[in-house]
Amino acid sequence: MNINIKYNSLILALITVVINTGCMSFHKTDKHNFAYISNQGENTVSVIDTTTNQVIKTISVGKAPVGVAVSAALQRAYISNVESQDISVINTMTNGVIDTIKVNGSPVGLSLSADSKLLYVADWFSNQILEINTQQTKLVRLLNIGEAPAGMATSTDKQWLYVANRDSNDMAIIDTSSFTIKKRIAVGKHPFGIAVSHSGLWLVTVNVKDDNVSLINTKTKVRQEVKVGYHPYCASFNQDDKFLYVTNTQDDSVSVINIATLKTIEIIPVGSTPEGISIDHDYAYVANWGSNNVSVIDLRTNKVITTIKTGDKSRAFGNFMLIQ
Repeated sequence: MNINIKYNSLILALITVVINTGCMSFHKTDKHNFAYISNQGENTVSVIDTTTNQVIKTISVGKAPVGVAVSAALQRAYISNVESQDISVINTMTNGVIDTIKVNGSPVGLSLSADSKLLYVADWFSNQILEINTQQTKLVRLLNIGEAPAGMATSTDKQWLYVANRDSNDMAIIDTSSFTIKKRIAVGKHPFGIAVSHSGLWLVTVNVKDDNVSLINTKTKVRQEVKVGYHPYCASFNQDDKFLYVTNTQDDSVSVINIATLKTIEIIPVGSTPEGISIDHDYAYVANWGSNNVSVIDLRTNKVITTIKTGDKSRAFGNFMLIQ
């Protein structure tokens, strides 16, 4: 009897230690999710396990990596390399580069179709959008677009591709079936990042020179602007689309916008020159170009809970969060 009491007490003590030391996490799923952070200054990608918030691998890619697009279905991460004019294809199971897609131009923004069969590439200097078959890694179609295309996103109904044209100060809406421009919407000055809400109702461009974001209702086409910080760059919606998180490169901060009121409700200090942002459930990951790290924000408190050292000039432009 005494042995059983001691044994049960020991088990209870061990459970208490595990819970109190944070070794057991209740907000994460059993599957690990990963953030793929492009480091433009050292031609690498840092892979972060978001369960442990540790860099588990540093991958050498092409020259001056910027854009990121990931696919859980394909188990692939695509990285645009501006200076080597190519795209590195990473197998996310092995975290090794398995292919390089040559591009006759300067690829920046990347986006995948909803079924991951097509990869869209924004050629910054040639003012074109490339459509690449992800199975054969070959060019399918080419489309002339506005000046200096940057951020891209696909609609939730798979019908549209949205492109922010920085130097045209507009957003192009492309019909993905015909691969033609169906509409252009004027937005603020120098739109760069772009985001679509999970519901598909809201479409956002981040306007660098106007220090604001344009929020477009995809049903009514009504556009509204919301002021954020100095030189905003990228944006991401939280899981229930109630809040939009916007990186401000020259304020070293993230603005939090309440979608119901279209007001900035909070400004969160992060690392130096924050650029890319993606969300894993209750946490936002922010790539900081100037401080070579990633800030992790707890979205329930809007506080930075940890900082992860990455590589030189971390950008992570695009959707870099691989959700399993």
